[in-house]
Amino acid sequence: MYRDENNIVEDSFQAFLVEGANFTKEEEYPILERWMIPEIPPKKIMPFDKALNYQGDLSDVYVCTYARDCSFERVRRNPIKYLNFFRRCGGTIGFDFSVHSDMPIVKQKSQMNDNLSLSYYFGNNGVKVIPNIRYGKDELADEFLSAIPKHTLIAIGTHGFIKEIPQKAEWYCFLEKIIKELEPKGIIVYGKLSGKIFEEFESKCSFYNYEPWIYSDRKRRNQNGN
Repeated sequence: MYRDENNIVEDSFQAFLVEGANFTKEEEYPILERWMIPEIPPKKIMPFDKALNYQGDLSDVYVCTYARDCSFERVRRNPIKYLNFFRRCGGTIGFDFSVHSDMPIVKQKSQMNDNLSLSYYFGNNGVKVIPNIRYGKDELADEFLSAIPKHTLIAIGTHGFIKEIPQKAEWYCFLEKIIKELEPKGIIVYGKLSGKIFEEFESKCSFYNYEPWIYSDRKRRNQNGN
């Protein structure tokens, strides 16, 4: 164990991210607090890499990370560096680190923990956070969901990877599970998921659909004649 000249142990595993948190029973995921989560759905959602270079006002924009992990890996490596950036935004969607059911279990849990830990850190430091619901194997779901307050806004991403019938069937079961367990106030849906997969659940929960930025940006360009 390394201590510096002031006899302080070096925080090599970013324990500061969850300072003051309560934790789940088994895996000790940090539990997000209700007061960190906004009451009102976002006006706009913008991908992290686009927002980072945006020169305009971001005060009504929520930043999402529904993209390749490499595009926002820098936040995981150095979250303190990006704190002021997120404070300039309306808020953020929880971090969408890839979690695949064929990953080793320990890796799935690590990705889930990083999502929750970074969400907790930014929420605890004045950034509004909408929990991003992303877990791998079904048996990991209950503990992950126990870190999310009930009756709040939550978010899911559907862009780019729900194309075939078996995938849509899995997402039907996923929606059924999270609605039953969390009884959310509303679900932020980012992506162009076609079909009627949400209709059966609309009596139980409000859905707020946000088109992926790439489509919205393309429409703006076409309208401007570019």
